[in-house]
Amino acid sequence: MDAVGDAGGLPGAAPAAAAVALNIVANGVLVQAWRAVLAAAGVPLAARAAAWVWSVSQLARYAMGAAQVGGRAVAGRPYGVTATTGAVTTLVEIAWQAAITATLVLATAPWWLAEAEGLGWLAWLGVAPAVLLGVGLVRPDVLLRLVAGVLAWGPLARLTGDRLGGAVDRVHVDRGVAARLTLLYTLNSALRLAAFLCLFAAVGGGLRDDGLRAVGAYALGQLVGRLAVIVPGGIGPRESATLLAVAPAVGGGPGLVLVAAVRLAEIVGEAVFAAGARAARPARPPGMPGVRTTGGP
Repeated sequence: MDAVGDAGGLPGAAPAAAAVALNIVANGVLVQAWRAVLAAAGVPLAARAAAWVWSVSQLARYAMGAAQVGGRAVAGRPYGVTATTGAVTTLVEIAWQAAITATLVLATAPWWLAEAEGLGWLAWLGVAPAVLLGVGLVRPDVLLRLVAGVLAWGPLARLTGDRLGGAVDRVHVDRGVAARLTLLYTLNSALRLAAFLCLFAAVGGGLRDDGLRAVGAYALGQLVGRLAVIVPGGIGPRESATLLAVAPAVGGGPGLVLVAAVRLAEIVGEAVFAAGARAARPARPPGMPGVRTTGGP
């Protein structure tokens, strides 16, 4: 934060408010996408309950890397979502978003690759997820079998008690569902990208000359952040990758302000969304198990 202050401080109130609002709307889109994945697994969940479970688990990832996977499994239990279904549907969400992000990284490589020293290998790394996205649209059953195979891999299967691989078999995604999920996740990415570009312009970036570089820098950071699964919220790796790619366009100081402002807008958006979801969350259905939150034996 000292470095951000030395670089001129955060952007003004108007672009910051716009970025937060766009992130809040994007959170709502992700909730709808998660409900669609749950429905494909045969677990219908009301919108208000889904919003609460999704939002509280998203915030959990800032305490531990990838904590939203286990967090959604735990938070969903009182509303009829089993632990394995909660975990598997969250993994599907993460994988689908990563595939879209990787596609965006590849599409914008000509604008960011030349001056993003040391990050060229990420362009190649993005090929596999992008191909998987195409497979998911044409043959979603093949994609789900691949996911099940990864979850059944020896060390991972032992870690999860070999429960997650079987849970994938209960997720039935046809081409129509796959297309809808891709549209929702693409809309989510577009909203968050709009927030990024709003802040990019606020720190002095030129959308006409460097807009595509900015898009690539955003996508690159998102991909690196998702790959850094052991880092809470991907904080640090995501910002570093984005900064390296965007600095040639705006300079190091404004670039630092940009990545800090983008992360802050995202966190504020998630906190506001979670507060609203908590206020609107439905009561736990009668007979459903609760989740213990106090200490003791």
